[in-house]
Amino acid sequence: MAGLDKILGSIKAESDEAVKARIDEAKKRAEAITKEAEDSVKGECHDIEERGKKGADDTLSRAESAAALLKRKAILSEKQAIIAEVFDEAEKKLISLPDAQYVDTITKIAVKNALPEEGTIIFSAADKKRLPSSFEADLNSKLKGGKLKVSSDTIDTAGGFILSYGGIEQNCTFKALIDAEREKLTDKVSKVLFDRAEA
Repeated sequence: MAGLDKILGSIKAESDEAVKARIDEAKKRAEAITKEAEDSVKGECHDIEERGKKGADDTLSRAESAAALLKRKAILSEKQAIIAEVFDEAEKKLISLPDAQYVDTITKIAVKNALPEEGTIIFSAADKKRLPSSFEADLNSKLKGGKLKVSSDTIDTAGGFILSYGGIEQNCTFKALIDAEREKLTDKVSKVLFDRAEA
């Protein structure tokens, strides 16, 4: 029996060693897998963090760009409103000129825009009342060819007139004249109003 016990003890010892070796190997593999998983998770966390940071930076950059654009739009809108007020004010000043100056202004505009042919000049009812009785004769004496007759018809305008030549009309109301020059004048008005203010 002693020989059998010895053999069984030897097998058990070998078996214990084999089991221990397998357990040790399994532990090492488990540790390696755990380390690999941790490294992978760390790498993914770092990537996620970097992507999040980049995303936040991109979002911030887009927000700053959008805010700057809104600011520029608001400033431009305000500048356009101020320029529109300047043009409206110019029209009001022309309309509110004393009668003598108003008639002189109307005459200059008519002389500048008249064609060298016969036509009519049409005013608003309010403007017709401002004209002296000699207006038509005075105007025609200043024309370089052509002749204008003050029409009995009236137009609905705050100031200025319409020249009519056989159905062809030339709008010389203050609003139309200012609107025609607005694009050219806007740059000049803008420089006067804002270049000094921003310097």
